[in-house]
Amino acid sequence: MTSSRLLHFTFSTVATVAIAVAATACGGDADTTGLSEQAARGKQISISNGCASCHGSDGQGGVGPGWEGLAGSEVELEDGTTVVADDAYLIRAIVDPAAEIRPGYSLRMPVNNLPEADVLDIVAYINELSAQQE
Repeated sequence: MTSSRLLHFTFSTVATVAIAVAATACGGDADTTGLSEQAARGKQISISNGCASCHGSDGQGGVGPGWEGLAGSEVELEDGTTVVADDAYLIRAIVDPAAEIRPGYSLRMPVNNLPEADVLDIVAYINELSAQQE
């Protein structure tokens, strides 16, 4: 295979994978059965804004930390300290993702410009994911 054909093949493969990931993360209606109205909005917002592509379509995690069982748990930070994942922590993690970094994740969460209402809806979703684990 010539270098130009190899480059084209590699680019095509990467593009196909990227489209598949984007379609999975952003597409379709999410199952919001059993969620409050606010948490259901939070789940939809997390999918439509790409959060679910790293944190999992149902909060189970992936290249980013999982959200299932997160709310109220102790979270270790990269500097070795621990914090409780209360609402204040969750809001800070969404609004200023570089403020308190979790170890073991090589990809850094991008800064976002979500409105306060959307952030609170996502926090409600994360809280309900944790309540479902109890």
